[in-house]
Amino acid sequence: MELTVASSVSLALLVLSTAYVLVAARKSRSSSKPRRLPPSPPGWPVIGHLHLMSGMPHHVLAELARTMRAPLFRMRLGSVPAVVISKPDLARAALTTNDAALASRPHLLSGQFLSFGCSDVTFAPAGPYHRMARRVVVSELLSARRVATYGAVRVKELRRLLAHLTKNTSPATPVDLSECFLNLANDVLCRVAFGRRFPHGEGDKLGAVLAEAQDLFAGFTIGDFFPELEPVASTVTGLRRRLKKCLADLREVCDEIVDEHISGNRQRIPGDRDEDFVDVLLRVQKSPDLEVPLTDDNLKALVLDMFVAGTDTTFATLEWVMTELVRHPRILNKAQEEVWRVVGDKGFVEESDLGELHYMRAIIKETFRLHPAVPLLVPRESVAPCVLGGYDIPAKTRVFINTFAMGRDPEIWDNPLEYSPERFENAGGEIDLKDPDYKLLPFGGGRRGCPGYTFALATVQVSLASLLYHFEWALPAGVRAEDVNLDESFGLATRKKEALFVAVRKSDAYQFKGEELNEV
Repeated sequence: MELTVASSVSLALLVLSTAYVLVAARKSRSSSKPRRLPPSPPGWPVIGHLHLMSGMPHHVLAELARTMRAPLFRMRLGSVPAVVISKPDLARAALTTNDAALASRPHLLSGQFLSFGCSDVTFAPAGPYHRMARRVVVSELLSARRVATYGAVRVKELRRLLAHLTKNTSPATPVDLSECFLNLANDVLCRVAFGRRFPHGEGDKLGAVLAEAQDLFAGFTIGDFFPELEPVASTVTGLRRRLKKCLADLREVCDEIVDEHISGNRQRIPGDRDEDFVDVLLRVQKSPDLEVPLTDDNLKALVLDMFVAGTDTTFATLEWVMTELVRHPRILNKAQEEVWRVVGDKGFVEESDLGELHYMRAIIKETFRLHPAVPLLVPRESVAPCVLGGYDIPAKTRVFINTFAMGRDPEIWDNPLEYSPERFENAGGEIDLKDPDYKLLPFGGGRRGCPGYTFALATVQVSLASLLYHFEWALPAGVRAEDVNLDESFGLATRKKEALFVAVRKSDAYQFKGEELNEV
């Protein structure tokens, strides 16, 4: 009788699991000195606690930490040891005292393929290349001066969105604000990374390739948790074939973009004079002072890293902010009154106004607390043994920091499930990585903290202020605050599961007066 595809895969997985058990049994016979390891919940044979990582793992792990009363606990994800941190003091210890010991990343199959050999900043292992790549990103691509020069791009793309809303919306027709934010984030990052806005057909191609890459990054990969079974596991499941196809598509798109920059044949948007990411990296690539050579594949990996990370976090943050504002009209009205008072009759928001919008910045902080874009941060991996909370953490252990759990912990926050920006009103206006208490970690911290947080924040703040200044916002007619679905979609960034539809009306006093921009 002929085997179906499903039964073939099941049989293969059974064989692979048996092989793993034999390998694990051989390893377990090797002796090691006793260690004081963190507590661990009961696990299953072979897979350990891998079942906990399906669905919304940050919710499951937060509840597990609560019921175990274990701010630090141990898991076995297949054959991979891991620990989960759910308290600020342990997060501080991981990101400061033990930052060097926890400086690496797990070797993931998707990163090996789609980050051109794990050569982006996110997935590169600790070592000379990562130090060099991060230094290039921080000093050349995302320095304070360069982030400021990208202000013109942010304003121009934001004006396109404002013009679209002014022209095409009415209170009777709800607007898909999720789609608006995704387009805005993509357009800003395309301009900054590649120097031009992509025409419809080419943009669709790029979007399709990036969407496939994001699915693969966020998907389940057997070999990431049973390294002993690679490359057989990914071949049997068909994953390796998908990864190779996606890599070929990414390479084709990136080669075309880089070739245009080298040849000088690309179309610049009128008025653009500043270097984009590709320009900068092509210039840096020629520097004789690099600690490690920057190859063409490294260049592609760095540009894609900035693009994918920037679009996802910006889009998700704006979506969650506006979701909470339309659910809480009092907070929305208070934020609008602040923007109108600060900006006045100028007719538009300038980035120089943002420092005076203290309540709006508190709103963003409160959104980071309840809806972190990356709730488990990007996992780290220990390169050497260390001690956390009095427990031994062996080398090659994956470390998850559950910022979702910390943001909803009643021992840390009063009324943690209540959306209340007022809790941050007197806590200072800056939104950065320097929370001395480590209670709020939207961008991680230490040597693996997000290097692009200032760029993402600039886009989020000027966009939110402009939307509050020019428009009146509400839930669609007949929709109550409790009707809004707050379920999440877990991926590279945690978005709303359902798109956000809102009623929008042009502000009587501060209507947007600009015209829609249609440059190539």
